[in-house]
Amino acid sequence: MTMPGWSADGRTEYRVDELRIMGDFPLGEGGSAQVWRCTTPDQVSVAFKRYDRDTVRQLQPAVLRELVGWPHRLDQDDRKRLLELCAWPHAVVVENHTVVGILMPLAPREFFFDANSGPQPRAFTRVAVRVPDAQKRGHTYFDFPHKIARLGQLLVDLQFLHDSDIVVGDLQPNNILTTDAHPVDGVVSAHNYFLDCDSFVIAGRGATPRLDPLPWRPPYPVQQFTATTDMFKFALLMIRCLAENLAADQLDYRQYVQLLPTGDFQKIDRLLTTPQPDLTSADLRALALAWQAVVRPDGRVYRRTDFALREPWNEHTRAAHFAEFTAAAMTPSSTPSHSISPLVVVAWIAVVLVVLTVIIALA
Repeated sequence: MTMPGWSADGRTEYRVDELRIMGDFPLGEGGSAQVWRCTTPDQVSVAFKRYDRDTVRQLQPAVLRELVGWPHRLDQDDRKRLLELCAWPHAVVVENHTVVGILMPLAPREFFFDANSGPQPRAFTRVAVRVPDAQKRGHTYFDFPHKIARLGQLLVDLQFLHDSDIVVGDLQPNNILTTDAHPVDGVVSAHNYFLDCDSFVIAGRGATPRLDPLPWRPPYPVQQFTATTDMFKFALLMIRCLAENLAADQLDYRQYVQLLPTGDFQKIDRLLTTPQPDLTSADLRALALAWQAVVRPDGRVYRRTDFALREPWNEHTRAAHFAEFTAAAMTPSSTPSHSISPLVVVAWIAVVLVVLTVIIALA
């Protein structure tokens, strides 16, 4: 099977001088590499990720070559799904017999939005954007059910990767693209697309230097990336999307009782607080499917609470959510608390005084 961006003759290695760089500026630039659009000798348009010198020195070329061939270990359906889900490296690039980069497919058009400067990638960070910021920048706002459904799809994606013995490792929203929340031709299409797949860990082995940014680092020591570290970062991303703040590290769950059942938040808590959460793959898969179901392909939107497994999300339920959100925000405690109105206190004092007066009169 040949996927878009893959060589028809199955080549998995190219020399730098065989590639034709397109444009004067890179598509992207990070701390360890630049990404350029280029064409291969067989006129396939791809992205060339060229590592800097420090990364080349620390690279594990044998593991990187193994990662390139990993999709061919999967059956046809899983291989197709992996290549649709990820910008998977399909060839290494060498210079003077040294591996200096990789070739990978360009992201599909559905993961971009139109801007004045041209198409721009829609990073998963958009799921966490607040209404005013989305309106200011002209972006689609992901309402709360859409946030949950998109996170449910991400959880399904992670489960698939883990079942394929693949760990993301550097899981953060800038490394994931997502589709729009608006219906296209009457259908809401919720899909994600992983970038920087050369940093993925296959069968416990990584090819590139490990990146673990502090804002996404677990609170416990991590010797190597595992499915558990992925799930911690997923849970952290979940609360940051609901808080609409990518710097948040905790969530007052009382603010979301109109949106999700308490049991869902208890599961997220376990992923965040322990390196060995007692959640099975079946538990996580059930959670993911339930979250996906709050936004239907035909555009209908629902919510799940402790009292209703599925209830329409409309202006009334949305107003109820934000009323609860405001009420919960007025008390700083992270657990439910009950306050007594000053008027009630005054009334009780008056009753006590009357009773004492009667008692004294009878005496």
